[in-house]
Amino acid sequence: MSKTAKPNNDGPMNLDPDQVKAYLEQNPDFFAQFPDMVTEIQIPHISRGAISLLEKRQEMQRNKITEMEEQLSILIDNARVNEVIFKAISEIYISLVGCPSIAELENVVSKICQDHLYLVQFRLLQPQDEAYLHLQAKLGDKGTYLGRLSNELMEVVFDEEAKSIALIEVVHESEECEEIFGIAAFGAKQADHFQPQMDTFFIKELARLLSKHFVHLVKGDEVSQVEGEAQAE
Repeated sequence: MSKTAKPNNDGPMNLDPDQVKAYLEQNPDFFAQFPDMVTEIQIPHISRGAISLLEKRQEMQRNKITEMEEQLSILIDNARVNEVIFKAISEIYISLVGCPSIAELENVVSKICQDHLYLVQFRLLQPQDEAYLHLQAKLGDKGTYLGRLSNELMEVVFDEEAKSIALIEVVHESEECEEIFGIAAFGAKQADHFQPQMDTFFIKELARLLSKHFVHLVKGDEVSQVEGEAQAE
């Protein structure tokens, strides 16, 4: 129950802040009825001294508009990034169809990453590659890593200079077992392009897509090898 002001015959009426607040909430047209009060009420301001209620309201509205504009800008930027990523994944999906070898698969993905995502290079490393064990140690239990590596290791992984890297295991899951085919590595020119706190949606989706094609290429190579050995005998 809200407090009500009681007349005081011995002196001026005493109101506490809660009563004033409650009254203004119940009478939102108060300042419309007494417009002169808008400019008479003074509100302390750290940098500009006392300002009127009208100035304070305008300042609050400006701040709110600025905040909304910033949020809208972030949403637009995220939408653009998501659109670029979607197009890149679609382009990779189409380009991988009919890839005759793992080397061709690596080249195709690398070119699309360079053209559409402005990355330095894409590598698909396998256990026989020099940097494989070092990268595997970075992956840990999560199977992903985003951030920076030593310059020496970066030079081993990529043909051109890269400052940050995104790593993910390329895994094929079946009812019988889970096979790790390799490690997908994306290199970027900027040191802050890939950061630990970033979302891994893109590289996880791409790794899932790669595993589908990778398994067919690996199985195809195994069949070709068996057929070649049979013909040799």
